Amino acid sequence: MRNALKFVMALIVTILLMLTFRAVAFTVFTVNGAALSPDFVAGDRVLVNRWSYGLRIGNGGLDGGTRWLASAVERGDLVAYNCPPDSQHCITAQPVFIGYCKGVPGDTVKLKNIDLTLPGKQHPVTVSAANARMLAFLYNRYEGKAARAVDGRLFVDGVDVRKASFSRDYYWFLTGRKDNCADSRFYGPLPEECVIGRVSMLLYSIVPACPLFERLRHDRWLLFIKDGAKASHR
Repeated sequence: MRNALKFVMALIVTILLMLTFRAVAFTVFTVNGAALSPDFVAGDRVLVNRWSYGLRIGNGGLDGGTRWLASAVERGDLVAYNCPPDSQHCITAQPVFIGYCKGVPGDTVKLKNIDLTLPGKQHPVTVSAANARMLAFLYNRYEGKAARAVDGRLFVDGVDVRKASFSRDYYWFLTGRKDNCADSRFYGPLPEECVIGRVSMLLYSIVPACPLFERLRHDRWLLFIKDGAKASHR
């Protein structure tokens, strides 16, 4: 009886440790829709490594969320992130999106036919008539400052700013499809706090409409993500 009780207790502890490890280190997300096709399809279950860019702790908010062992997102990575962030809810409560990182601080991207240099901690941006409104938006939404664009000039907390400096890094995420703009083309650059982690593996994939024992896609399971895009057996 005592041995059986020890076994049950050990089993419970093991399960709790596994659940804790999964919650802290990895998360599984389901791909919905065709935003990432043809690389990923609806029904794919992907594994996201929360430690890829440092473990996000706290509520991930713009008012104090931090990371352990933080590192930068790299261009080309396939990233899970919370979006759209707003001032009424913590970032971790926002919907989860998956997209390709197509711009890092210092890169120039195109937004509605405007060339925009992505700001970062080490990448101040020269203010111009073309980017003043976007920079003002970033200051107001993410930097906790009162900013406004007037006649192509940028005023931050009442000061006329010619070189805009920021306290966080901003990234540009795209779905990979021109006909799907549920990404930075719509939300603009996203701050580092939005990032959850890197998509590292396609665990398995199902077709929900099929009968129970025919749902599994036999060619889409345990595939490692290479170069932030294609999934393949290693």
